[in-house]
Amino acid sequence: MSTAKNLAQQLRCPNGEQAIAVGSGMNQANGLLNQRCIERLQLSDTDAVLEIGPGNGAFAAQICAAANNIHYTGVDWSAEMVTAAEQLNHDLIRNGYAQFLRADAAELPYAKNSFTKLLAVHVIYFWQPLARYLAELQRVLTPRALCCFAFGDRSFMQQLPFTAYDFTLYDAQHVQHLLHQHGFTVEQHWQHEETGLSNTGEMVQKTLHILICRNRKDAL
Repeated sequence: MSTAKNLAQQLRCPNGEQAIAVGSGMNQANGLLNQRCIERLQLSDTDAVLEIGPGNGAFAAQICAAANNIHYTGVDWSAEMVTAAEQLNHDLIRNGYAQFLRADAAELPYAKNSFTKLLAVHVIYFWQPLARYLAELQRVLTPRALCCFAFGDRSFMQQLPFTAYDFTLYDAQHVQHLLHQHGFTVEQHWQHEETGLSNTGEMVQKTLHILICRNRKDAL
């Protein structure tokens, strides 16, 4: 990437000639964190899983294989990532186990109570205003749906040059407060430390948070 600002724009919404490389880079940089999140989602038979920001859908097959008759939906801002995800997961889509959609998570084209599980890794930085996104997610989730939110700690993220451009950074306590304020109960919090590649291609020491929550809304 030529500049930190350009990289920030690509991480938010991969597009153009750089999109495929950016998607692959995100998988490499965030692979271990995604694995940890999937392990903690307690996937079970017939779950309807919503992932926000799946990129090229590299982890959809693992999610679908975790139990019987899981149905997976990946929603991403990037048209290029949706196309790449559909190509990568062609068989899952053909057999009715997965679908990918280009959309904004603040305006999801799904009915109330459509999903039993939610996965959102490294995306809350871009949700402004956050309350609007959380309200929309709560709408499409079933009561007591299990959710996994993962993100980098502010102290770590602010060291990365691209986060100066349109990233809103958080610490764990702030996110837990916001989730509680907007209808989610945090049940577990893990602080995940790893040394690995940044999206800049450099090796960095990462401080990351994984929050497992329940949707608090009442049954309709």
